Amino acid sequence: MNNRFNLFLIFFSILLSSCSHEKENPVCLAYESQEEEFANVQNVGEKDINLDFSSFIATYQTRGEFSGPLGDLAEHEGLDLFNIDKDLSDIPIHTIAEGVVVYARTGCPSSTQFSDNTILRECGAGWGNHLVIDHGNNIYSRYGHMRFDGVYKRVGDRVNKDEIVGLMGNSGRSEGRHLHLEIGYYSGDFDSCEPSKSFDFVVNPAAYGF
Repeated sequence: MNNRFNLFLIFFSILLSSCSHEKENPVCLAYESQEEEFANVQNVGEKDINLDFSSFIATYQTRGEFSGPLGDLAEHEGLDLFNIDKDLSDIPIHTIAEGVVVYARTGCPSSTQFSDNTILRECGAGWGNHLVIDHGNNIYSRYGHMRFDGVYKRVGDRVNKDEIVGLMGNSGRSEGRHLHLEIGYYSGDFDSCEPSKSFDFVVNPAAYGF
C-alpha cells in the first residue's frame, strides 16, 4: 500500500511540475487579435549572413526599397513588393530561406486590396497580419501585410526555402496590396502569445540579392 501511495505522489509531483512549466512557457500557434499595438522603429544594421537564399519571393510590378543610414533609425525598414494586377486574386508569398516559424500574427482586417487600408492601420504594430521565421544564428525574416485569410503557417512549423507561407494582402499600415519583407537580427526570444515586436536591427534585403 505504501509503495503504491509513494508512486502516486511521485506521479502527481511530475504532473504538477509539467503543468507549471507549461504555464510559465506558453506557446500560441498564432496571436489573433484586432489590437492596434505599437513597436519601436528598428535601427539599420549590417550583418554577414550565410544562408541559402531563394531567388524568388512573390510576383510584383513595382517595389519600394529599404532606406535609412547605418546605425540610425530606418526610414523604411524593409523591401516592399507591390502586385497591382486586379485580375490576380491570390498572390502567394514564398520563404527566402528555410527556418522555423516563431511568430504568427492574425486577425487584422483590411478595407480594400488596391488602395490605402483605412481600418485598424496599427493592427499588428502596422505590419498587419504577418509571420516571423527564425533562420538560425539570430537571423529572422518578417513577411508583413498578409491577407486576412492568407497566413498559412503557425508557430512551430518548419518551412523550406521557396515554400508558400501565405498570400499578399493589404492589412495594417499599408497603401495597397504588397509584401513587406524584413531581414533582421534579434538576440532575444519571440513570445508567440504577446503583441508584435521589433528586431534589434534590420538589414537591407538588396544586399542579399532581393
